[in-house]
Amino acid sequence: MNSGHLYTKIRVDRLLFMIDLKQHHRYAEDREEFLRLFRRKNLRFWVPAQIVREAILQSDYRIERVEGLEPGVLGLCAPEQGAVLIPRDFQRRLLHPQTSSQVMHQTLAHELGHIRLHGESMKQGVKEPGWEAEAELYAQVFLVPRYRLLKCLETQALLRAKEFCQSVRWGYILRLAEEFRVTGSFMAKTLQMYGLIHLDRARRFVSIPLKAPESSRLAFG
Repeated sequence: MNSGHLYTKIRVDRLLFMIDLKQHHRYAEDREEFLRLFRRKNLRFWVPAQIVREAILQSDYRIERVEGLEPGVLGLCAPEQGAVLIPRDFQRRLLHPQTSSQVMHQTLAHELGHIRLHGESMKQGVKEPGWEAEAELYAQVFLVPRYRLLKCLETQALLRAKEFCQSVRWGYILRLAEEFRVTGSFMAKTLQMYGLIHLDRARRFVSIPLKAPESSRLAFG
């Protein structure tokens, strides 16, 4: 690669990071707006998972249990109906039915992401290939605020666990997942998104970065 191509690649990488940073800020600000609203209403909650249903209702959408959703679909944003559709057999569609509560939180947060980011465009019949990734990122930022995550004793212990075995590292991740009311795999992906761990999904192998990458210093809530 010549120096001109290298310079171009560095500029593109920086631009992508800036766009990603703006996305994170936007999603975090949207979450905090909901949290402030529900605190003013004296709604009691400890983590955002507990208010994700109310956030959907506050966005003038209803949550409806329906028949006939395609196999494998756990949720569907239907702006033309003003609804988030959930299959009646939601629990039976899961590989691990015992996690249905946590998966429901993740599903609703994902659909809330579609509502907040894409709802108006979806009403116009527009559909973009990158929307699913954006909605999933929204769900991660919504359900697991970075400032709350970094205050957890389990997070601090995990970041010091460079010499520990995989079972110990996963133990911390699972305890964080329980605290935020999400699944272990969702928490692991979120920790990686924040740059706090490296995750090899194929091997379920977690490593701790020797030095926090740029993405872990995101200055959002």
